[in-house]
Amino acid sequence: MHSHSNRKRDHIDICLGPDIEHASSSGFDAFQFLHVALPEIDFEDIELQVNFLGHDISAPLFISGMTGGINDAVNINGELAELCSDMNIPFVLGSQRSMLHDLASDESFTIARKRAPNGLISANIGATEIAYEDHHDGILSIIDRIEANFLTIHANPLQELFQPEGNTRFSGVLRGIERIRERTDIPMIVKEVGSGISLDIAKKLHDIGVDAIDVAGKGGTSWSAVEMKRNQSEFSEYFREWGMPTSHCLLSLREYCGKVGMSMMSSGGIRNTHDIAMSIAMGAKSVGMARPILLEYHENGVQAVQALLEDHMKNLKRIMFLTGSKNCNQLSNAMFRKV
Repeated sequence: MHSHSNRKRDHIDICLGPDIEHASSSGFDAFQFLHVALPEIDFEDIELQVNFLGHDISAPLFISGMTGGINDAVNINGELAELCSDMNIPFVLGSQRSMLHDLASDESFTIARKRAPNGLISANIGATEIAYEDHHDGILSIIDRIEANFLTIHANPLQELFQPEGNTRFSGVLRGIERIRERTDIPMIVKEVGSGISLDIAKKLHDIGVDAIDVAGKGGTSWSAVEMKRNQSEFSEYFREWGMPTSHCLLSLREYCGKVGMSMMSSGGIRNTHDIAMSIAMGAKSVGMARPILLEYHENGVQAVQALLEDHMKNLKRIMFLTGSKNCNQLSNAMFRKV
């Protein structure tokens, strides 16, 4: 089996197991909404629809990138992409690095478009790949081959440090993003994978034309912990817990992103509807989950994933009612306090 396939198989197996999440939460549990005793709205009039990077979606949710490049991913990506299309929310593919080097991996990604011809699908490539200009034609080909609506670029320096096959050559990433921006018209998203994005980095990304930031902060899956399980000669509690909580990132970026019109997305330790609603109140336009989706899919199938998402949507409407928010724009102005 190809080394990339081995790694992706390891990642799924480890993420389905215990002891890979940060010890501390994403921080949303430290905040509480102020109850509105007189909402002055009717529950049945509450609307979850939002405009996300030029597309009208049915709820401020997305399924974040998980896997690809292995046979198991064909069913996972195909079924979840179709579900997202049916629910009219975006679907982000897992890292498509393998499509640059291994044509045999294509089906695990192209299946998403086959199963969801009208879905909103994001391509996903790593920061270290985009740093190499020699890869740019291949990255643009990946976008075309899945007819991507968005391009997500994941920055994962901590994971690469502890990954046995890791690539820690991060010089030239900003230049690479800028070059790709010049060559594609689709919206571009930059995300972390569990350590968060700071205000300084957000400003640099805005200056080179990035449309949205998925802060993907600390509080959920620790990818350094995942890689430490793959390489047991390496263990560090300090680096296992490295990162900025998702809530901290949103609050740090909210004013700036609002001022310059840069969309914020929230992921990283989203574990309940409170986290989703508080993310929106802190400025996120859309909120994503990965591991909770993978676990539900593995244990109970795609229909259970649908039920999970629908339950979040139902409870999100309840939170909106109790904060007097008729729509997500009003929820973004809901009052909350630190507890």
